[in-house]
Amino acid sequence: MEKEWKVLNVSAAKGEKVKSYLELPSIEEKLPVFLVNGSQKGPTVLVMGGIHGCEYTSIDAAQKIGAALDPEEMKGKAIVLPIANPAAFYARSIYVHPKDHKNLNRVFPGNQHGSDAERLAYWLNEAVMKKVDYVIDLHGGDMIEALVPFTIYHAAEDRKVQETSKGMASLFEISYVIGSSGQVPGSTYGCAAEQGIPAIIAEAGQQGIMSGQDSEMLQRGVRNVLASLGILADEVQKADSVYISVFDWYRSDRRGLWYPHIRVGEEVAKGQLLGRLADEFGDTLQEIRSHTDGVVLFLVSSLAINDGDPLLAIGA
Repeated sequence: MEKEWKVLNVSAAKGEKVKSYLELPSIEEKLPVFLVNGSQKGPTVLVMGGIHGCEYTSIDAAQKIGAALDPEEMKGKAIVLPIANPAAFYARSIYVHPKDHKNLNRVFPGNQHGSDAERLAYWLNEAVMKKVDYVIDLHGGDMIEALVPFTIYHAAEDRKVQETSKGMASLFEISYVIGSSGQVPGSTYGCAAEQGIPAIIAEAGQQGIMSGQDSEMLQRGVRNVLASLGILADEVQKADSVYISVFDWYRSDRRGLWYPHIRVGEEVAKGQLLGRLADEFGDTLQEIRSHTDGVVLFLVSSLAINDGDPLLAIGA
């Protein structure tokens, strides 16, 4: 029987929880980690927060999950990384790694010899994600994003992985469950699923505000998933979910001022005016209209918009 479990420089004996700092090769920052080695045999799960450094509710939720897990009550193991991108967290960097200005959640599986975000993605995937059976990545609205809570799974070619991921995504107290088919390339959940690892993203919280209520909802959802996997003995709580197959992103193709005409959670119709982009004098440069009927899942709340920035996403 395995007596000790080791992930890079951190190890935990059977029935032990260790709080330490994970050292990834070629990565300057050390990642805070909870390594929880359950008292009984079972699957291994990764719980992450802070892939985006300003999504504070998800970071708080992951930290509290790690603190609360009791190895004596677990059948299996858990790696909890509450701040998976410390450089972005402490720089208060929206979307991107502060050193290379790349979005960490768009560059998986990364590049061992690439830029800062690419190397971080590579080692998170190689040294952590590939060592687990399931991945739960917690997110939320970044500092300039408003959103309604939703979960995402990858529409993988492996139907078993897809259905398991879909089931995990359906166990949060969140109405909208999105089956994404590549609209967010380079993401944690897509990368994991393509490697045969069921994985999800759960999004709650918004606009750089740490919401205790949304954090608690994410925590309950994670525990519910762990119960469904047999890691915890909690009773599994079923949730009513609305399944969405279209995740329609809208991006700006210019710099300007963004004036939304809709709110998050609002139902919109195909052709409806969603907002307008204006120049610095207030003159309209472009009207943004809906491609489809659906619901506004997230909305950028920043007046300032750069070329290539997201504006909103509609689920249908």
